[in-house]
Amino acid sequence: MQTQGKILAVDDDPNNIAILEELLDDRFELKISSSGEQALEIAREFQPDMILLDIMMPGIDGYEVCRRLREYDALKDTKIIMLSARAMNSDQLKGYQAGADDYITKPFDGDEFLEKVNVNLNLKNAEEALG
Repeated sequence: MQTQGKILAVDDDPNNIAILEELLDDRFELKISSSGEQALEIAREFQPDMILLDIMMPGIDGYEVCRRLREYDALKDTKIIMLSARAMNSDQLKGYQAGADDYITKPFDGDEFLEKVNVNLNLKNAEEALG
């Protein structure tokens, strides 16, 4: 199994985590977090290439987690994709304003989801190559 990058998936719903694991576990080095607080700790140590971040979680919500992640220099190039059942443009804009690179509405198509993950990881690699 050759992995194509390190991904941290953050969601408090075990069913959503199971879906993400099924889609990503064979392709990427995957870590799981079930809370915003835990995600902040894992991200600092794991240094993921990408974070898939649920918005609606108890405690610190995904918007606040995203803002805090963007404060760490070591994570400034990490791609953050918000995952949410909230489909309103205002919710998406709030995600981008918090520092997200992309926004995917749940439920999502698995193939389209994987393409968005790959596009964002390729973009990250290209940005790093350019310095």
